[in-house]
Amino acid sequence: MKRLQLVARAIPLIGLFCAACSLAPPYHRPEVPSPDHFSDHNPFTRAQPADTLARGNWWKIYGDKTLDGLEQQLNGNQDVKAALSRLRQAQSALQAQRATLFPTLTVGASSQEIGLSTNRPLYFKGFPKQYRDNLLTADVAYEPDVFGRLANEVEISRQQMEVSRSDLAALQLSIQAELAVDYFALQAQQRQQKILADLVDNEDQYLQMSKAMYEGGAVPEANIAEADVVLQNARSQQQEAELQAQTLTHAIALLLGKPATGFVLRTESGEPQPWSGTLLPSSLLERRPDIASAERQMQAANAAVGVAKTAYFPQFSLNAQGGYESSQFANWISAPSELWALGASALVTVFDAGQRAALTEQARQHYEETVANYRQTVLNAYREVEDNLSAINQLNMEHQAQLQAFQAASIAAKQANFNYQGGGGSYLGVVLVQTQVLQAEQQLTAVQSRRMAASVLLVKALGGGYGNTQ
Repeated sequence: MKRLQLVARAIPLIGLFCAACSLAPPYHRPEVPSPDHFSDHNPFTRAQPADTLARGNWWKIYGDKTLDGLEQQLNGNQDVKAALSRLRQAQSALQAQRATLFPTLTVGASSQEIGLSTNRPLYFKGFPKQYRDNLLTADVAYEPDVFGRLANEVEISRQQMEVSRSDLAALQLSIQAELAVDYFALQAQQRQQKILADLVDNEDQYLQMSKAMYEGGAVPEANIAEADVVLQNARSQQQEAELQAQTLTHAIALLLGKPATGFVLRTESGEPQPWSGTLLPSSLLERRPDIASAERQMQAANAAVGVAKTAYFPQFSLNAQGGYESSQFANWISAPSELWALGASALVTVFDAGQRAALTEQARQHYEETVANYRQTVLNAYREVEDNLSAINQLNMEHQAQLQAFQAASIAAKQANFNYQGGGGSYLGVVLVQTQVLQAEQQLTAVQSRRMAASVLLVKALGGGYGNTQ
C-alpha cells in the first residue's frame, strides 16, 4: 500500500512534467481591413477585447423613465433565460473537461462465494472446490498529457463557454435595442392616434360644412362625395394606427415575458432627442459581443487543430492498483492479504488509410472558416455603424425640413383663422389649412420615429457603448 501511495503522489508531478508540449499552432488575431474613422470622426487606436466591460444602462441617454422601467424588466424574457441556461451548460462542460487533467481514483469492495468445477482445465486433486473471496481495492488511472491533447480540449471547452457568454451578451443587447425601438415606435403611434383623431374631427367638420353649402346651393353635390372620401380615408388611417399600436404593445409584452392579453402601456408624452454620439472604431471591436464570439470561435478551432495533430503520436496511460484479498473476514485487512499492481501503456496508430490526415485537414479548414466568419462579422459591424450614422444624418435633415413645413403650415393656419375672425375669409379655408397642419405634424412624427430607431440601432451597432453626446 505504501508503494501505491507513492505512485499516486508522483503521478500528478509526472503529468506536469510531460504536459509542456502543445501541437496547436500559435494563435494570432487575423488582420481585417479597417477604416481610419467613421465618416468625419477621429482616427482609432489598436483594439483590445473588452466585451466583458460593463455597458451600463445605455437607454438612459434618452431620459425616458417609462423606457427605463421596461428595460429593467427584461430578466423575464424567455430567450434570455434559455441563453443563460446554455451558458451554465457550457460552464459545467468546461468543469468536466478540466477534470480529465487529473488522476481518477476508484474504490471497490466485493465478497463472493465461489464454487469451481472439478472438470475445469488445470484442476488438481486437493484444490478446494468452494471458497470465499473478499476483495477491497483502490485503482488510480492517469493519462499524462504529453502532447497537449487534453489541454487543448480544455481550451476548446473554455472558448466555447466564452462563446456562450458572448452570445448571451449579444442576445441581451439585441433584446434591449428591440424593446427601445418598439417603445419609440409605440410612442410615435400613440402621437399619431391623437393627430388622426383631430384630423377625423376636421374632416367631419368639412363634410358637414359641404353638406350645408350644398343645401344652400353654394357647391355641387360632388363636393359632398369628395369630403366623405377624405373623411373615410382619415378614419382608415386612424384604425391602422390603432392596429399598429396594439401590435407594438403585444411585441413589448412578449419581450418582457408577459402575456399580451391585458397588457397596456402608455408611453411618455415628451419627444426624446436621438443620440448621435460616437465611439472610435477600436472601441467598436472591443465592445461588440458578436465580434468577441467570432474571435473565440477562432481560438477554439485553433486548439482543435492541435487536438487533431496529437493523433499522430502515442497516447500514454499510467495505472496503479492496491488493496486486500482474503478468503476470511478475520485476516482480510492485514499485511499478508495485500495486493498491488503498477503499470504503464502506450498506444499509437500505425495505419489508418489517411484518416488522421483527413481529420487534421478538416480541423484546419474549420479554422479557416472561423477566420472568414470573424472578418465578415467585423466588416458587417462597420457597415451597421455607417448605415445608422448615415440614416441619422439624413433623417436629421429630413426632420428639419419637415419641421419647417409644419411651422409654415401652423403660421398659415393662424393667419387663416385670424382672417376668418376678421371677416376676411371662410371657415372652409380654416378647416383645410388646419388639415394641412395635422398632416404635416403626422409626417413629422413619422420622421421622428425613424430617427429614434436609427439612434437605438447605432448604439446597438457600437456594442451598447457610447461616447460623448453631441
